[in-house]
Amino acid sequence: MFSFELLAYRHLVNPGAMPFSDEEDKKLPSYFTTSDDVSPAQHVDIQAAAQKWVDSSISKTANVPTDFAYKDFKSIYLYAYDMGLKGCTTFRFNPEAFQGVLVKETDLENTLYEFTLDDGSKVELKGNEQVEYDGEMHTAANLFDALKEGTYGKY
Repeated sequence: MFSFELLAYRHLVNPGAMPFSDEEDKKLPSYFTTSDDVSPAQHVDIQAAAQKWVDSSISKTANVPTDFAYKDFKSIYLYAYDMGLKGCTTFRFNPEAFQGVLVKETDLENTLYEFTLDDGSKVELKGNEQVEYDGEMHTAANLFDALKEGTYGKY
């Protein structure tokens, strides 16, 4: 899904522009950033700036790198308190827990999932690898979670 801003840029400036492209003619200007490019403290700053005009609840998730130290993680909440936020939500990838929509491709690529087959043999796959199971294609991470949670095939 593309934002209105990206679609307008593509329509008015560069029809071939794409997020995360390494090709020089398709790269976006530096002012096109994603939530992954923003530090946790900057996520708090963004919510603090917007919160002035919100008289009820407000939510903004701060994406936190997986290698963030605990004391730094704790400081996000202290900083949010100091900024007077009504609430603070963080997301940090944890392969032991259920996957979320904010998981980065690099996190999945760097995480291995082990599957035990019916014959007892084991298969290890990167989280972003495609795997066919029961006639359907899945990423290894999503299939692992669905099997672990017992939700595979339930609608």
